[in-house]
Amino acid sequence: MDILWLGYNGLTVLFADVVAVLHYQPALNGRITVAYGNVPSGVQTVVVTAQGDFFPSRWRVEQVRRSWSIWRIQQSHH
Repeated sequence: MDILWLGYNGLTVLFADVVAVLHYQPALNGRITVAYGNVPSGVQTVVVTAQGDFFPSRWRVEQVRRSWSIWRIQQSHH
């Protein structure tokens, strides 16, 4: 699968667009608001895209990084 669901209704990103997966910090709220419109409750992780968007995720950073890593490994075998 090439799409990463971030745990909020309708919020997905393409794995190919992901450039960083960060631990959530309140200092990122402004960037999250610009990209998503608000900071939803339960944010644990922030996914940064190649377009410069900072999207919230309710999944633990380890979960998101593991999914991204698995996707990258699968891509290297194609």
